[in-house]
Amino acid sequence: MTNNLMTFFPSLQVLSEYPTELNEDDYTFHNPQSHTWISIRKTEVTNREYGLLSSIYTEIKSRTAVNDLTSTKWLNFLKSAGPSPLNEAESVRIIQLYFKENNINEADITEACRAFFGDSMQLLFISSQSAYLIEKQTTYLCTVEDFSSFIAALESDFYSKARLYIGKFQPVNSHFPQHFSTEKDWFLNSIERHRAERIYTMENSFPFHLIQEMSEDMKHVLVKEILIPIDYDLELLQTVQLFFENGFNASITAKKLHIHRNTLQYRLAKFHNITGIPVRQFDGALVAYCASLIAEKH
Repeated sequence: MTNNLMTFFPSLQVLSEYPTELNEDDYTFHNPQSHTWISIRKTEVTNREYGLLSSIYTEIKSRTAVNDLTSTKWLNFLKSAGPSPLNEAESVRIIQLYFKENNINEADITEACRAFFGDSMQLLFISSQSAYLIEKQTTYLCTVEDFSSFIAALESDFYSKARLYIGKFQPVNSHFPQHFSTEKDWFLNSIERHRAERIYTMENSFPFHLIQEMSEDMKHVLVKEILIPIDYDLELLQTVQLFFENGFNASITAKKLHIHRNTLQYRLAKFHNITGIPVRQFDGALVAYCASLIAEKH
């Protein structure tokens, strides 16, 4: 597609990252399918061609000078292409937002952020599907419950379904861009797994990345000792997984599975009888949980 466009627009450039500086002489569009951006000289584009490009891609337009300057500083810093926008002694965390729709209304999202967080957050729009919230470390820190209420409001008030990743506070020094790059990769990998979570953290993302880094020999042990004996029984695997994720709380686990507590006890006992692994003990539950994550990849 891009090669074909180059035939008609010789000035076309393909960008792999959000353009931090927009040239007023160019049209800039976002391609959500390839997650790339293209810029084309306005003088090469007719009104009809502009209409076609706008119907296929999402146009990226300049924002107000102050916000654009602040955003540019942050985006350059996160790419290790500029100095820190803040004193290096200060600490911030980045909350990454990913929207199901690829044509989010920036005005609506900005309004929602201002209503929920006031001036405590710096909002950066990255693409037509993603944005960052930058939170300084102060005496009051937003909680998981705050963010849960925020994305619930986005859905109810603006019909925008979102997922978010709550980063860890770090000093905004030269090491911060690498720290954030890791968090960005973790969030992307979590989204690609299509899990039901709406809010991600290092804690609930770590197990999946641990499995990714696990050697094939170790994975084979779990397959041989657990997955093959239970014949990859998804019902049993989901049960032990939720039992672990809910802190061995039988009542909460049964409620989330929509089953009676006696049914839950039966499934846990069945898993124990087949594998010999006691999932009511932490070490046994941990091994069973890892096996359930391996099964998900299959």
